Amino acid sequence: MKKAALVTLLAIFVAENAHAARKKMDPLHNTGGYITIGNTEDHQFEPSSSPSSLPSMSSSAENTESNKRIAEKIGKYLEDFPATTAILLIDNGKILLERYQGVGKPTSEFYSMSIGKSMTSLAVGQALCHGEIASLTVKGNKLVPELKDSGFGRSTVRELLMMSSGAYKSVRSGQPAFQGGIGMHPTKNRPYFGYSWPVRLGQTSVDDLLWGDDWSRVENKNTHRPGEMFNYKGMDTLALGKIVERATGMSLAAYFDKTIWQKIGAEGTGHWEADRNGSTMASSGFQARLRDWGKLTLWILEQRKQLTCFGRYLKESTSTQIPMSKDLRTSFAGYGYQWWTDSRRAPGFWGLGYAGQMLALNPETGKILLKFAYRSDKGSGLKIMNIFREWNEND
Repeated sequence: MKKAALVTLLAIFVAENAHAARKKMDPLHNTGGYITIGNTEDHQFEPSSSPSSLPSMSSSAENTESNKRIAEKIGKYLEDFPATTAILLIDNGKILLERYQGVGKPTSEFYSMSIGKSMTSLAVGQALCHGEIASLTVKGNKLVPELKDSGFGRSTVRELLMMSSGAYKSVRSGQPAFQGGIGMHPTKNRPYFGYSWPVRLGQTSVDDLLWGDDWSRVENKNTHRPGEMFNYKGMDTLALGKIVERATGMSLAAYFDKTIWQKIGAEGTGHWEADRNGSTMASSGFQARLRDWGKLTLWILEQRKQLTCFGRYLKESTSTQIPMSKDLRTSFAGYGYQWWTDSRRAPGFWGLGYAGQMLALNPETGKILLKFAYRSDKGSGLKIMNIFREWNEND
């Protein structure tokens, strides 16, 4: 596996380097602000008519020496990293700790950035197990003919899930280089380098990115054969979103709403960003309240235990399917189906997002950690992973 082909693998999430503080977003965007400024219509998830409970631990369990020590470490973490807006620790279905900071509030919808990719994987699994996607070995162009002979079209669904389409060389946070940039900043009179804002502002669409004019301006296309190697690419996930859309006749977000959101007992609203045509921004853009994120992660762990098609998919999805290069500066040795696996520092499988968002689930202990932030400060990723490891070692 060639290191040069793994540029910006998103080791940015946990590998410490001198530029970590640059990975940031507006604090208000981290807590749901994108939906108030975009020019497209987001999909809205409604609260459940019968919200499920997410109880707190008993005071005796919360006040064990080990749990008090973890709570103290989280308190110190919040002091040391003020860009953190929320943290939730769940132990076997019960809240050990729930903290908000700065603009983060219990009613805030916390924006996921690339954790949205892991949510897309859940929807793919549902479509597979409902028979709407016949097999993970089906090629992308069989379900979305417009993908044609690009890396997206020649890849199987499984290869797209593993970020191994080879469709382009990633140069920045999973995005390609667009010749001349993409879209136009409304006040700075210059193009964007990434596609999120142009999609949000209605300047481009998922279709344009995957096979239209924007795709024609992507540099270093089809650099590897499908399945040959891992290279983190947000547009692999956009292709998965279109596959779900074509297979089900619903947008990715609407299908996620029907098959997942309506089962978790959400207490608040949620949103998922869409393009000007209504296609979901599958590679990011999902947001929900912290407790509803917690209910969603609990649902994932519960479904993962089941001897069902979806339970088997989740086990496969959250286990290493493609390895990381040993010379890559990352805390993870593997990647599953849009989930990070085999951490060298902490147990479980992980969803990770730009600017310091982390979701950790350990099926062995039933412990879950969720952290949202608007900036990835140096040391913040490794520190929280160390806390999660110590907490799991208490068992």
